[in-house]
Amino acid sequence: MSTPGTEEKGFPVLAAAAAVLALAVTAGGFAVAGGRACPEALTDSAPAALDTLAVVGGEVLGREEFLLAGGAREDLDTWIEDELLAQLAAERGLENPVMTRFAARRARQLCLRDALLSYELARTAPPGFEETLGIMQTDPALYMVERHYFEILVADSQSAESLHARLAAGQGFQVMAENVSLGQKAALGGDMGFLAGGELTGRGLPDEIGRLEGLSGVIESDLGWHIFLVTETRPLTDTVRVVASLQQVFLERRRREVIESLLAEARQGRVCHSNEGILP
Repeated sequence: MSTPGTEEKGFPVLAAAAAVLALAVTAGGFAVAGGRACPEALTDSAPAALDTLAVVGGEVLGREEFLLAGGAREDLDTWIEDELLAQLAAERGLENPVMTRFAARRARQLCLRDALLSYELARTAPPGFEETLGIMQTDPALYMVERHYFEILVADSQSAESLHARLAAGQGFQVMAENVSLGQKAALGGDMGFLAGGELTGRGLPDEIGRLEGLSGVIESDLGWHIFLVTETRPLTDTVRVVASLQQVFLERRRREVIESLLAEARQGRVCHSNEGILP
């Protein structure tokens, strides 16, 4: 998640570490036979509490913790095998204490973050039909006008700029879309149909696309580089469909506002700064 002033960088090693930690918090009695983990009945030689799900070396996996972490029956063998390999790695001197501590901190971070967001966002409801329509009427050009959109999507900026120059010189948009676009509507010449501009801006595209007339510039998004064309406009006709679409857009906006509010609250009274300049 990124927010103004903060950006979450990827933690390459931790993606796997956090996933393991999420399940590797608890345990019952198992052994390895024939290359796979297999259950071993808990006997006097392998005593365990009634809620013990697995025991590997000195690590115990408890039923309650396993279930709270989202573990299912099919995950148990995976946890056991992962713990066996982890213990073997430690015996061979491969454990990095710094990484282990950081992975544990990161797993705790994500667990608490998700608990807070799940609780707060569950209380955030989408606006009703009338409320959504009222929001739309505050910006008629963006929400109360349908535009006939066409799109070309390519993977790199140089190709997009070259295609844009050819389009500006008069080459046919739909033929080009059929030939080169990676978009879902490429086979239809990039025809996205009639949409309210707010349906696009609400999903991350810039405001200029929501109010577009004619050919757009090259627009970057998480999917690649886009070129849009609007060939005609008309007053809103399919109100029910557009309202339903925008209800989700406005719900996501509310959720972002909730997260921003939580971050603002969390920053109060806390020192919070970064020093990216020391990174390679």
